[in-house]
This record gives sequence, C-alpha cells and structure tokens, in this order.
Amino acid sequence: MKKILPLVIAAALFGSVLALPAIAAVKAGAACSKVGSSSITAGKKFTCVKSGKKLVWNKGVAVAKPVIVASPTASASPELVAEKLPALPTSFDNLEENFKGIPYATWQKIQSNLALYKSTDLKISFLFGPNTPERYPNQWTIDAVTLGSRVMGGQKQPAEIKFIQYNKVDVPWARSEAAKYVSPFDLGINYADQASEKCSGIDCDGAVTNITTDIGIVLVGVATPITRFNIQKFNGQNDLHEFTHAVQGMVYRGKTRTPPPMNMPCWYAEGQPQAVSIPTVAKSAEDYVRIRKGWMTDNKWSLKDYEPETIQQFLRENMKAPCPSSTFSMVFSLGYIVMDALVAVGGIDKTFDVQTARSDGLSFEEAFKKVYGIGWDEASLALSKAASKIYKDLKK
Repeated sequence: MKKILPLVIAAALFGSVLALPAIAAVKAGAACSKVGSSSITAGKKFTCVKSGKKLVWNKGVAVAKPVIVASPTASASPELVAEKLPALPTSFDNLEENFKGIPYATWQKIQSNLALYKSTDLKISFLFGPNTPERYPNQWTIDAVTLGSRVMGGQKQPAEIKFIQYNKVDVPWARSEAAKYVSPFDLGINYADQASEKCSGIDCDGAVTNITTDIGIVLVGVATPITRFNIQKFNGQNDLHEFTHAVQGMVYRGKTRTPPPMNMPCWYAEGQPQAVSIPTVAKSAEDYVRIRKGWMTDNKWSLKDYEPETIQQFLRENMKAPCPSSTFSMVFSLGYIVMDALVAVGGIDKTFDVQTARSDGLSFEEAFKKVYGIGWDEASLALSKAASKIYKDLKK
C-alpha cells in the first residue's frame, strides 16, 4: 500500500503583473511642491493638495494595472500590445459593451490576488489505494492547488487538503478510508457511500469534495486505464476546482447543517470553482483567453438559442438544488462564463462575500445586493446580455 505523502507547498507563480513605476519619495502625507500635481507610486496615483498651510500628497487612489499578453510578433513592444487589448468592464453598466475585455479583467484580478498573497500554509497530501496508480504527476496538483490557495488567500481555508485516490478494485479500501471522517453537514449520504458512487458506472470517474473539522477530503475515482477519460488534459485544474469546493464548505461550516450546494444556485456552486481554477492555471492572459474559449466550444450547448432571455431562464431554473438534469452540465460552462463576468467586475473575494452573507441567513438575492450594490434581477440581465454576446461572437 502506498503511504500518505504529506507535502508542504512551495509558492509558485505562472503569470506576472506589470508593476507601474514607483517614486520612493511620494507617499501619503509627505510634502509636495505644487497643488494639483500628481505622481504614480506603487500602483496608486497621489495628488498634491493643500492641508492647512502645507502642501502634502493625499491618500492616493488605485490605478488599474495594464494586462500584457504575449506579443503577436517579435518586434511588437509591450506598450503596443497593451493598447490593442479590448476595453475592460468596470461595472454591470458596461459589462455588455466591454464583453471582449472580460477574460483580461478576470486575469488581472487573479494576478492581483497572487501579488497580495505570496505564500500559503496549506498542506497537500495524497493517499492511494493499494492497486491504484497515479493519474498524473502529483506535482500538477501541487502547483495548481498552491496557486489557487493564494488566489483565495483572503478566505478561510482548510489547513489540509487530502486527495484519496482509488480504482474499482480498491473501492473497499476507499470506503474504509472515507468512513474515518464525518461531515459537519446533513448530506443524506455518508462518505463511504460517496466513495462507492464514484465507481458505480462502467468505471471510476470524477471526484467529490467534503470537509471535516479542518481537513478537506477529495475522493477521486481513478479510471482503468488512467487515460480512459482524458483527465490528464486539465493539468491539475480539476483538482483546484475540487479544492475550491472545500473552501466553499468552510464558509458554511459551523453556521448551518445544510450542505453548501443547497445554499447556492447550481450555476454558482459549480461556476465559481471554474472561475477560480481555470484562470489560475493559465500561464498568461492570452493563454487564459484560449483555454476559456475551449470551455465554451468543447461543451455541448443544450439551450434553444444564445439569446439573453434564454440565458436568464437557465439562471432562474438553476437557482435552487436539485436543478434540471437536462441542462445541468451547462453549470460548468455557461455557469462558469457568468461567474467569470462577476470576477471581472468585482474580483474573486466578492464572489465569496456573497456566500458569507448567505451563510449569515440572507437569501441569495439579499446577499448579492449587499455585496454588489445592485439587485439580482438587474444584474442577471446584464450578465445574460454579456454571456449572449460572448457566445454569439464565437459563432462569427
């Protein structure tokens, strides 16, 4: 039997954010020479103002950081490439107009969190059944989940995430391991039976995430052969998706016995882990645009058309679990695109703030308005119009 391999994670960063030039002498309250003059330092624009008889720099305001993607030609300068980027959305009011800039804005928000949270104390461990091989190198999981833990650095996270991996032969072993843990939620199914479910089809497939005390447990069904469902193509993004579910669980733990997926719209419950994991594992803004496009084109569209009204109907029908099975697969694609727009407008942390407000007893609509300052009916229309434009643009 293979043993648990505890691994304390070293920080890794695939992408980078272009830092704006800084002038060391400029800081809030420091003396300046001319009223109205300005200077950019450490990502803030400071303006010289009069305070009493003195001229001092004010507190400053944040300056949006430019997103630089790989240049189309070797001779193209970063400045020219940046100028060619589409306009980034800044609110629900211009989300539809600036829909092409959504992935670039999301990439920028992800990089900002990585710059803010430079390390993580998360422990990642692996446990394999006695007859179960690795699906792919553990380092793929380590790299992806470490970055994701930093992206979600402002959220309460489990101290450890444990990946329990097993194939059909090792289901009895997996049941025994899973039975060691108890959920803080009323799931209606114990962890041992969850382990069996992952292998109840023609082969083991997929994963399910739980939390217990301060540990996240991911039960991973491993196919035979390991390449059967081509899980390797995700490069660890799928494991970060599962870790995000563990972070969702930490939001609700101790506040309710109702499982997290029952407290969120289905498109939100699965779209959020996608909106965290997919841009996080991308190596550049350009790479993210490419991967994001694949999630839209490679997954089946099961709605009648791409009109905003149809997308709004999908959101309405997927507001409470259990959601319609006929369109459930789209929570991972269309749900993701809607969440991607929310990240572009407000960042990753606001998407968790909605869940925190929800865990405190507010309805989803109340929580959404509290966090974003806009009613859900109005916001869902703006999100649906933007998603419609995104999908229609792919069909040109």
